[in-house]
Order: sequence, then structure tokens, then C-alpha cells
Amino acid sequence: MKLDIKKALGLTLAFTLCGSALATDLDVSIESGGSNAITVGTGDMVNYSVLVETTDSAHQGLAMFAFDLTFDGGSLSPVTPTGAISAFVAPLGINNPAGFGGTPSNGDLLQVGGAQNTIRNTFASQPVGSVQSGLAMPFAPATVATGVISAPMTPGTYVLSAQNLFANVLDPATTGTPFWKVLPCGEGTLGDLVITVVDCDISIICPGDTNSAGCQSAMLYAGRASYSGASVLTVGVGRIINQEFGIWIWGTNPGPSTRFGTTLCVGTPFDFTILPELSGGTGAPGTTCNGSFRFHFTGAFLQGAGLTPGTTVYTQCVYRDPLRGVPSVGVSPAMSFMVCP
Repeated sequence: MKLDIKKALGLTLAFTLCGSALATDLDVSIESGGSNAITVGTGDMVNYSVLVETTDSAHQGLAMFAFDLTFDGGSLSPVTPTGAISAFVAPLGINNPAGFGGTPSNGDLLQVGGAQNTIRNTFASQPVGSVQSGLAMPFAPATVATGVISAPMTPGTYVLSAQNLFANVLDPATTGTPFWKVLPCGEGTLGDLVITVVDCDISIICPGDTNSAGCQSAMLYAGRASYSGASVLTVGVGRIINQEFGIWIWGTNPGPSTRFGTTLCVGTPFDFTILPELSGGTGAPGTTCNGSFRFHFTGAFLQGAGLTPGTTVYTQCVYRDPLRGVPSVGVSPAMSFMVCP
């Protein structure tokens, strides 16, 4: 026989109820990094926490709670209870047979949560814990569970939400003798976690031109541009004129645009930086195409440039090609990429 925590705890509530008025409401907030809205890349792992808080202090704290979790971006795995609510977790507390973390059902988690030993059970194997008062009081939310989900591979906006909340609180006058009386708790605000998934793929959008040494420049890259610094996008250009100066340009609009006497694949307005070193390579300066440049889109750079997650960036290298005539510059291939969290 399977135990339905709501039915079982409803019986407990019936035996211990002191009055029928709702003592308080319970708010639930699902957060990641302290926020109810985040932006992530496709396939990223998202850590989240579930916090609960009562809306007034006409009680002695949370006695029992259960809710369902649903995610429209995929199936959920059972959550993990935090140490702060060990009194709600079997054997100290009581849960469904699947445990505190919820029963998986069609991708959802049903009846996440548990109850304290308000009946002061001493004859069965559970619950056997002592009641902990003062949990989830106003302005002191309790983190009750943590979980992790994988962001979908399709860009879009997804929602992780709590539903079907059922809870009660310790009666303000109860002393625990012979048992702890409880009061029903209403459903307050259920705060969703909104997850915006962006595609951080990188694309080469324009070829490089042919320089005075007869070579068409090439572009390679590794990593991806992470605003938080979790990863770095390194972009390199090769087969360019040796021992010459270069600049790296970037902007948020696609080309074409005209600057430096040539046509670019980065639209205006754009920013640029003078590369600190020459292109290197062998041979007399400006005569071969074995030069190269490299640029790193680090988290610090993205933050300083105001390139926030979800922004599409267009970038290209322009270098000096003195034997080419007018204009005496060459351009590398151009790429576009989206800034990841």
C-alpha cells in the first residue's frame, strides 16, 4: 500500500487541528544563484534551490509542507533536502515512500516535502524526531531543497514551477503536550524560476581577403565566450602578413561597413583595440603570410565591454599589408558568437 503524504498528514491535521481559520500563507520561491530569472547556454547544468517563508508570525513555525515541481523543459530528478529541515525527513519526519525528494511522474516531481513528528510518535519506526520550531518565519525564509536540471538544447524560455502546495504550521499556543497542535496554512505566492536558454554557437560569417603575399587568411577558435568567466573564447587568425601591426574589432551589429579604407563584416558602431604584439612569422617584415594574431574574449573583457549574456557579437581582425597598395590593410574572416552566461 502506497502512502499519500497529503492524506496521511491530513489525518494528522484532523487530530491536531485547533480551529479552522488559516493561520498564515506559505510562499514558495525557486531560485538559482539568488534569482528567479537566469540566462544559460544550451545543455548547461542549472543548480536551483527551493525556499519557503510564511507570511505572518501567528504561529510557531512550519510543521509540514508538500508541493509538486514541474519543468516544461524536460524531466526532473528528485531534489535533495537541506540540513536545515532534517526534522521533516524520515526517519525523524515522515515522507512518501519515494522520499522527501518527490515521486517522479511523467517528468514531474509529486509531493516534494515532509512533516515533523507533531504526533510525538514513539511506537512506530518513523517519525521519531523532535519537533523543531521557528522554521520559515517571516523575513527568515528556509531553504528546504536543492536540485539540478540540464538546460534544453533548444533555445527558448522555460519555467520551473511549484504547484499544489499543502502545508500546516505549529499552533501559536501549543506546547507539545501531549502532542503538537497545528493549523492549516494557505497557499501564498509561488515564485517560478524562469530559465532563458540561449544558443552560444559560433559561426564564421565572412571569408578573409587575399593579401599581397597571395594568401587568404584563416580563422580558428576554441572555447566559448562566458560572461561569468566559466570559459574563454580564444580566436586566432593565421596566414596573414608577417611582422605587422593589427587591430581587433568587435560590435553588436552585422556588416557590411566601411572603415580603414576597406569593407568589414562588422557593422557600425564598433570598438577596437590595437593588438600589443606584431603578427610574428619569419622573413623580412611584410613579405610572407606566416603571421598570426590571437585574441581572448574573457569574462572580464565581456563585462568591461558591456557584452551581456544573450548578446550577439560580431568580430574581425584588420592588419597592415604595406605591399598591397591602397588601402594597405588586410582583413581576416569574421565571426559571430552569442555571449554565454
